[in-house]
Amino acid sequence: MGRGSFAVKLALAFGLGAGLVACQPLYGGKPEKLVAPQKKKAPKEEVVEVPIKEVDECQADFRGDAKLARPNPSLGNQLSGEGDSSLASAEKATDIQQRVGLYREAIDKYRNALVKDPYNADATLKLALAYDKVYRKGCAIAMLKRLNTLTQNPKFATKANPAVDSISDNGQWFKRYRKDAMAAVGR
Repeated sequence: MGRGSFAVKLALAFGLGAGLVACQPLYGGKPEKLVAPQKKKAPKEEVVEVPIKEVDECQADFRGDAKLARPNPSLGNQLSGEGDSSLASAEKATDIQQRVGLYREAIDKYRNALVKDPYNADATLKLALAYDKVYRKGCAIAMLKRLNTLTQNPKFATKANPAVDSISDNGQWFKRYRKDAMAAVGR
């Protein structure tokens, strides 16, 4: 064997050695399998109920001089209808500032309806409900007492008694102080 065969053998050995070295992974063996992280439940959000404070006082004067009253039922009914639309819009409103403004507008419309027609049982009840929406318990109770007074007058009892009956029929009205509301209307 000559020199050429040794060189071929040596080249072949280096080639095989380099081939074995080149086929090995660059950074070591096979990678470890990753473990999937455990799914954690999202922490429950604690809903903190803020106690709502009812306003028990009412500074409105519901006892005007009856001799000065000049009932205008048509204008009173018109204003009561406008109050109904404001109250309905307030229930649908999503923005809190807009809702507050619409409740205030509804209360003003019902109050003005009672100024124009002081013996309107429907406007009296709706004003009590509007006061209930804004947590004015004292004013709502005062309006219910006024409604009870209307039931005792034979001239207005035909319209006031169904309004009082509707309070009995609707258990969700005046829910926070239902017992007081029923006592105010004499039931």
